Amino acid sequence: MVSTSELESYLNDKSAKKGDRVKILSEGTIEVKEDAQNKKIKYKVLNLPVNLNGTLELIWSPGKLAVAALNKMFGTDTKTWVNKEFIVDLVKMQVKGELKEVIFPLPVEPIKK
Repeated sequence: MVSTSELESYLNDKSAKKGDRVKILSEGTIEVKEDAQNKKIKYKVLNLPVNLNGTLELIWSPGKLAVAALNKMFGTDTKTWVNKEFIVDLVKMQVKGELKEVIFPLPVEPIKK
């Protein structure tokens, strides 16, 4: 059997399912992108190399809510995220006017307060 998720380059709802385990491989990079509709609008995204279920290396560009969750779990410096793991949850969100399923990170262990 061949999994078509292996055709993906990015961690998303096509490559991952709820409950999958993801390991962050490096501190990532910031990429400046242009809005597809209005080229004058630029925004920044974080690109994180990750490993899905110990078998597939992908790039994940977490949205603002996912970054906030990662900040709460691991701190605000992405260097501290390296080798940390989270569990995939898929949540429905409005993305550029469309309802999409996006990756939301859940802690592997309870968050210490």
